[in-house]
Amino acid sequence: MVDAWRRADGIDRVLWAAALLCVVATLWLSLVEVPPGTSAFGGADKVEHAFAYFVTALLILLAAVWRPGRGDGVLWPWRWWVLGAMVLAGGAVEIVQSYVGREAELADWVAEIVAVVLAAGALGLLQWAAGAPRGESSVN
Repeated sequence: MVDAWRRADGIDRVLWAAALLCVVATLWLSLVEVPPGTSAFGGADKVEHAFAYFVTALLILLAAVWRPGRGDGVLWPWRWWVLGAMVLAGGAVEIVQSYVGREAELADWVAEIVAVVLAAGALGLLQWAAGAPRGESSVN
């Protein structure tokens, strides 16, 4: 696995940096007392949750699990655990929100779960479009 980290090219580094930036931004926006734009329309916060988690999840999946041109990433063997961790992180953020002056809402967590599932689906579509073999890992 260490060798896989050393082989990371510029695209991987950009994906990791973008994923980290999205994680930080998502956490910050989730934990500030009054996030901007939540009253734009009814349910706007659900759309914001879904968008933030979709983009973040897709970037993490592309950086760590698989991307076109590279194939399997360092976390390919743990891809299902990665998805589960993202879903659990969304739930944890909802719980923490209740301690920082925000409301923890089950509907927000559902939006986050849907977003993670959609990101996994988008990755699957990218793999299919790239003709990637199913169930094989090229990372040793």
